[in-house]
Amino acid sequence: MSCINNCRLCNNLVISTAVTFAAGTLTVDLPAGNYQDGNKYCIVIAQTIPVDATISSPVVFTIGGVATPTYPFINEDATPILASQLRTRRLYPTRVNTSVQTGVFRYIGSCLPSTGVEGADSLPIPVTPAAGA
Repeated sequence: MSCINNCRLCNNLVISTAVTFAAGTLTVDLPAGNYQDGNKYCIVIAQTIPVDATISSPVVFTIGGVATPTYPFINEDATPILASQLRTRRLYPTRVNTSVQTGVFRYIGSCLPSTGVEGADSLPIPVTPAAGA
């Protein structure tokens, strides 16, 4: 199935200011501003994704260079978007959803690449003992 890409630059175009990887999380910093509940924003990840980012790393947004709080980047079905699904210099249409003291950026586009990561078959997820334990 091919993507039908009919996105245009919208009035709420947001270009990232930084992309970092630390503690198993890919963080995309957005310019300072108020991102309103229910509003659509077209986010462009302008920086290169760090080479040390692992494919299964969840993606979060920060705003205005402030490290906390972070806002998860999720699919429409509320599953987390992983680093392996992102490409630089691409447009990601999102909608902000807020709740008490937090919020998420929900991807509302189509044709996001596969994660390339297999999920667990069930919960709870078994813990694998560390080597030498």
